[in-house]
Order: sequence, then structure tokens, then C-alpha cells
Amino acid sequence: MTTPPLNNETQEVPIKVFEKFFQVLEKAGVSSELVARFRKTLLEDKTFTETALKEAIFGEESAS
Repeated sequence: MTTPPLNNETQEVPIKVFEKFFQVLEKAGVSSELVARFRKTLLEDKTFTETALKEAIFGEESAS
């Protein structure tokens, strides 16, 4: 038995959750640069590794 393909609405759920997360971060006063890095990592790059998330949070200095 194969898994049925996801419809567009199902695929949008994570995007909606992340967007809500970004809104909460902005309301909490988190820097716009950090929110932008998070958005790029999670929505554009779709990278969820520990290294990628550390780079999104701490910037380039976390790479070492």
C-alpha cells in the first residue's frame, strides 16, 4: 500500500505554523535579522538540522 500524495492544503500547514511562530517572535521583540534568518532556514531552505538552526539563531559565529 502506498501513501497518498499530500494535497496543497496539507502542505501549507507547516508554513502556517512557522509564520505564526515568526509573528510571535516579532511581537516578543526578537530582532528582525534573526527572524529573517529563521524564515530563510525553515521556509526557503527547508533545512532542519541542528547546525542550520544554530546558524539561524546565532549567525555565522556559530559555524566554528
